[in-house]
Amino acid sequence: MWPVLIAVWATFMLYGLVAAPVPAVNEPHYLCKSKHFWQPDWCDRDFFLASPNAHTVFYATIGGLTQFVSLTKAALIGRILATLLLAWGWTRCLSQLFFTSWAVLWSAWVFLIFSSYGNFSGEWLVGGVEGKVPCYGFLLAALGDVLRRRFILAATWAGLAISFHPVVGMWGLLAFTLSRVIERGIEAIRVQRRLMQSTGLREEQINTKANTVKETEQGPHSTLGYLLLPTVILIVFALPGLIPVYRLLTESVSPDTRRAATYIQVYYRLAHHLDPMLFSVRSYVCYALLVIVWLCSCRWDGQTIAKKRLDHIVFWSVIFALAGILIGWGPRPPIRMLLYDQRMNLLKFYPFRLADVLLPIAVAVSLVSVLERTAFKATSSRTWRTFLSHPLWILTLFFIAGLWRAHSLSETNRYSLEDRADWLDVCSWIEHHLPSDALVQTPTNGWAFKWFAGRAEYVAFKDCPQDAVGIVEWNTRLNFLQKWFENNYVDEFYSAGELKSLRQKTGLTHLLTDRLGPLELEPIYRNGTFQVYDLSSLDSAAN
Repeated sequence: MWPVLIAVWATFMLYGLVAAPVPAVNEPHYLCKSKHFWQPDWCDRDFFLASPNAHTVFYATIGGLTQFVSLTKAALIGRILATLLLAWGWTRCLSQLFFTSWAVLWSAWVFLIFSSYGNFSGEWLVGGVEGKVPCYGFLLAALGDVLRRRFILAATWAGLAISFHPVVGMWGLLAFTLSRVIERGIEAIRVQRRLMQSTGLREEQINTKANTVKETEQGPHSTLGYLLLPTVILIVFALPGLIPVYRLLTESVSPDTRRAATYIQVYYRLAHHLDPMLFSVRSYVCYALLVIVWLCSCRWDGQTIAKKRLDHIVFWSVIFALAGILIGWGPRPPIRMLLYDQRMNLLKFYPFRLADVLLPIAVAVSLVSVLERTAFKATSSRTWRTFLSHPLWILTLFFIAGLWRAHSLSETNRYSLEDRADWLDVCSWIEHHLPSDALVQTPTNGWAFKWFAGRAEYVAFKDCPQDAVGIVEWNTRLNFLQKWFENNYVDEFYSAGELKSLRQKTGLTHLLTDRLGPLELEPIYRNGTFQVYDLSSLDSAAN
């Protein structure tokens, strides 16, 4: 499978670079946090970087690259490593579902075609480097060993998945566990019925006989090997990621603060991921079609045992998503919903994200399985006509079309080409001219400021902490700035006294603006779009 693995890895790398050029949407978030994790004095005044860490395992492993190379190089090397891990997990899992080894690659193409047209709740698999990419790699590897019934290995990979991203990993573990429990229950019922039909024994006699067989044939070590040992291994490998999250969830804060933080997280900062009433109609239609295709594929002929096990796990991921829709659906504002607090607390655990990835994978596997059994066999003759009409060419063309669409929708930044050049220019100037302990407030649509400028930010919408106190403080800072800018612009002018007051209340040393102004202060740097103001120069000014 090595050639297939390399081909899948190259496919994922290519798609990621096309769809999400460096830095991708979350790479500044993860890698800047990683750099601060290893070097606490870097941007030490930054509010987000100083907040508690939720993805410590990522920061301590892949994030360690930031100590040896630049952030851009760390992102590229990190993508190589994380994507290779993802390709390994993909190959290890899907190789159990096909008769042709190269079908694993074709399923990746089909999956990426789906990805280029969007997702349900904003969950993506191939793009930049962050905690969930190696998590999904280990999760798929665990699924592959579940299909092989190698539960000790599966427990190892599942534990590592949880360590890299506890939310994704725990949803995957819950789906695996429920599917296995139901599968064993169904197997037991079927065996019991067959024994009753073939032997004529009563149910009590069959249960007694079955228990006797288990004790004599499997021996006392069966429970240890089947359940206890994998559980211990899972816990050991999962603890490094679970301990930081446990500390965040159990931090000593008032109930009002925790409630406010959950509301801000679910219905404001991450509403596009967590509030099903904000998902687009297009997302509902597309994923409803995927569900229909997947349900139909469950009844197609040629279903292997491995494919059925995959479908059981996908079934539970879909159930989680449907439960999330039911929990989140209701009148607005959300406080009008029945059991509002309980529903809000459930939504913050991302019930949609597992189905967002597993459902397209399952449909891709089903479609390629059909091609593997029909079209590819039908074109076995070696003529130029059959060669040109081979389904592989059609898949290749579709994949190229998916790359083109992904490129057309990629968001490298929030600026036009001209504004982007000015943004990179002003960030470079700040990096080389402002003191390392500067605290800067950037424009609302600022993009990867710490990545390019290497200076601390007072607050940024993208960089929201994950602890309750931090979330509330983040929201307080944003509201304060918005009200300050609005209230002090009544006369359409920001005076030196007003700016000095802003500095005293926030500790800001510099202000980076694009449209804000006019200000009673000369900029220390200006280009076609942005201006940099030194607020510390007001300290010696008269009141």
